[in-house]
Amino acid sequence: MSCILIVEDEGLLAMELTWAIEDAGYVVVGPEKSVAATIRTLSRFKVDLALLDIGLNGETVFPVAKTLGATGVPFIFITGHTSAALPSEYVGRPLLQKPCQTPAVIALIRSTLGHSG
Repeated sequence: MSCILIVEDEGLLAMELTWAIEDAGYVVVGPEKSVAATIRTLSRFKVDLALLDIGLNGETVFPVAKTLGATGVPFIFITGHTSAALPSEYVGRPLLQKPCQTPAVIALIRSTLGHSG
């Protein structure tokens, strides 16, 4: 069973994502609301994929993306911004724009992890 990390500072959205991902058969770690909390979580848990909100209460999630990239953990950005908000090294990474539908999130998780639907 794959373990999905959620990094999202909007409480309601974080809970909705958690429930949907658990209902799809995955284990959820988090949700985390800051870069520091996420880095601490990554030091304690092995995750198979992460969902990353770009903006976290005035900071960006890019230090987390760098850590995940260095360890080979795939991640999906979930944001209210377009891909133009991404630094050049992350252009082409999977991105869902908020508001996003639950089936689209689950489909992209499955696709990114190489799981069939």
